[in-house]
Amino acid sequence: MAIQLGDRIELENFNNLEPGEMTILKKMIGNHANKFRDFTKLSLHLKDVHKTEKRQKFQIDAKLEINGKYYESESTNFNLFFGITEVLDSLKSQIDKN
Repeated sequence: MAIQLGDRIELENFNNLEPGEMTILKKMIGNHANKFRDFTKLSLHLKDVHKTEKRQKFQIDAKLEINGKYYESESTNFNLFFGITEVLDSLKSQIDKN
């Protein structure tokens, strides 16, 4: 089930996170999204990879649509917040190149 943040941001598979983690993520994603000028849609998809009792690796796939152009980024990280920052920064740098 997807979580909607406003009209243009969609989070897939983020439902199992702690409420505190979600609060921080929503602020992080919102702040980054403000840097994308006039974007149509931002989708983030979270996957668990290499999950063990003590450690978990997160894979984040991001897709961004701006003016009919699509940008994609992916990150795999043990720290969810670093992974989110990495994919959003990557999208921003791709946009800046165009």
